[in-house]
Amino acid sequence: MADPERAARFYVDVWKLRVVARDHGSIYLRGTCDAHHILAIHPAKGPGAVRRTVMDAANRDMVDALHARVAATGVAVEDPDLLDRVGGGYGFGFEDPEGRAFAVVTDDIRHKSGFDSSDHPIKIAHINFNDPQPESLVSFLVDALGFRVSDRAGRQIFLNCASPDHSSIVVCGAPWRTLNHLSFEMKDLDAVMRGAGRMIDAGYPIEWGPGRHGCAHNTFAYFAGPEEWPLEYTSDVDQIDDSYEYHGPEYWAWPPGRLDHWGVTPPHTARWKRLQDLYAFAKDAYRIAPRSGNRFAEKYDAKIKN
Repeated sequence: MADPERAARFYVDVWKLRVVARDHGSIYLRGTCDAHHILAIHPAKGPGAVRRTVMDAANRDMVDALHARVAATGVAVEDPDLLDRVGGGYGFGFEDPEGRAFAVVTDDIRHKSGFDSSDHPIKIAHINFNDPQPESLVSFLVDALGFRVSDRAGRQIFLNCASPDHSSIVVCGAPWRTLNHLSFEMKDLDAVMRGAGRMIDAGYPIEWGPGRHGCAHNTFAYFAGPEEWPLEYTSDVDQIDDSYEYHGPEYWAWPPGRLDHWGVTPPHTARWKRLQDLYAFAKDAYRIAPRSGNRFAEKYDAKIKN
């Protein structure tokens, strides 16, 4: 981002994350879950971009198995290794066929305790990608990483992977290959609404919502954060298992004029529609494994031993 410090102040004071590390101008923030950090803000001289989407794996065997699947697709990919990154871990980075950067990580540093979650984001609920060829990205996520399509609604394709959460990635058919939004899970609807109030008080109006989606049934309120980063507070996402029944767009279609489950949500603002093509994906940003030594390895090993 052009002004990481300003963005960090927003994410701490208004959005309610906590700073856990700083490194070479980058700022790392946590939620109330045990993940070392759920958001990293990096300085940028040019237009802002999404650097990398990081996914957790259960263990090193899973990382190695996923690496073999990803490598078999022919995309750019690193070998798994101990990671030269804040939070440590073992994993690898790679690009999808369109050049978006991802990583799969396990054994990273975890917090031993959380903190009160009543007004703080818990974790990343999902990331939503815009793509002019959504089926291509979905096929890659399914074939290379083991995701499954949980539902389709309108232009949105919802993907689940080894989690009770209905979806952790959403792909939206759109003219641009950009970030649609980044969603943060809150404790409940009250936490979403209190968060919306904080945003309004701080000068960040609601761009869409509040409301409750049909697909996944999660509550929502959308905002444009610092540098118009597209953000969502959400809660109450459906919890599913292997018995969950897929439904297509016709099942989730609303009657004319209705945009949410309750029927109270007004249309998106013009600003929300405009910023849909604002944040592209950084080029050649997938490399996270060490090339010459690992400056975090000693700290990481000490943390694991403790």
